Amino acid sequence: MGYVAVTAGEEVIERAEQLFEKQRLAGDSEALDVDQLDDQLGRLTDQAMSEGGLYAPRLAALAVKQAQGDTVEAAFLLRAYRSTLERFDETSTVEPGEMIASRRVSPAFKDVPGGQILGATKDYTQRLLDFDDVDDSGDPTEEWDLEDEGDPERLTNVTELLREEGLLHEPNEPDITEPSDTTRQSVTHPPDRDEVLQELARGETGAVTALGYSALRGYGQVHPTLAEVRVGRLPVRIEHPYTGEGVTVTHTDVTESEAVVPVYEKRDDPQFAFGYGLTFGRNERKAIGMTVLDASIQLDSDEEPAENPEFVLDTVDGMDSFGFIEHLKLPHYVTFQSILDRIRSIRERQDTGEEEPKDADEPETTPVAGVNDDD
Repeated sequence: MGYVAVTAGEEVIERAEQLFEKQRLAGDSEALDVDQLDDQLGRLTDQAMSEGGLYAPRLAALAVKQAQGDTVEAAFLLRAYRSTLERFDETSTVEPGEMIASRRVSPAFKDVPGGQILGATKDYTQRLLDFDDVDDSGDPTEEWDLEDEGDPERLTNVTELLREEGLLHEPNEPDITEPSDTTRQSVTHPPDRDEVLQELARGETGAVTALGYSALRGYGQVHPTLAEVRVGRLPVRIEHPYTGEGVTVTHTDVTESEAVVPVYEKRDDPQFAFGYGLTFGRNERKAIGMTVLDASIQLDSDEEPAENPEFVLDTVDGMDSFGFIEHLKLPHYVTFQSILDRIRSIRERQDTGEEEPKDADEPETTPVAGVNDDD
């Protein structure tokens, strides 16, 4: 069998890219526009924004369109674009209690201040295909009994109820006046909690969900109770350059999740440990998985995969996993040829009864009585 080097010039690569675009537009249906994606596929664009680390709904819709629905590719496009932007200012810290919630559910408490707000969800209905969605030519909203309930409420976090009773364990964390920015500085291990939360917030949704699930399935020690899950709008506030006062310039849609885990080590004062998650847009599954991983990493045990921060943060980053998996499609002619030659050489020596030569750098070993390979 012979091997011939393959040369693919710029022209071939350009034609492959053109074919990719042609496949998107080759059907009989009308081409999707960015507004349609932003309006009707908000969960998809929210996921791309979250993983891309850039809150820009319209740009996220454009990225999803360009990537033909591949959320990891769309997140990659957003991160690449984000790296070209100039940083004009930094926002002031805001309290999650300032969120204007359109949805808030608490699995931990039946009655909470402000009440349960189901919002827009299908969590409590059967997952069945609705064939009426094949044709949306009519206006189904005409048959719906939906009333405008006014502006959403500002709600107090449920965990404040536990904190007021002294039941929530507050970790002894250093006072971080200037949190790290993991988009500009590489994470060092062991990481601080602010670095962990940043990396989880930008983690790939499937990876965060899977590792969080691994802890629930027994490959970890954390099986939390969700204090609450909230979806709403969080103010973006900056300091006025002249007056020095805080000014709200816009709002971002976010999903927040808080979970509590019983800690019995302190028998004299048992408390709850705390896990937290917050993502851009509406992505409750990822936010919940984030809370599980945050609580798991705080155990500082490294006994299970979900408790090892280095393993978790290196695995959930979609760009890292995307790059390593995708690069396997690129030419590996030279390395594979070397492996192939090595295997053929070993097989030939086995057929002739020759011993495989030792590497020059491999030290010679002398057998020791009473010691075998199993030791």
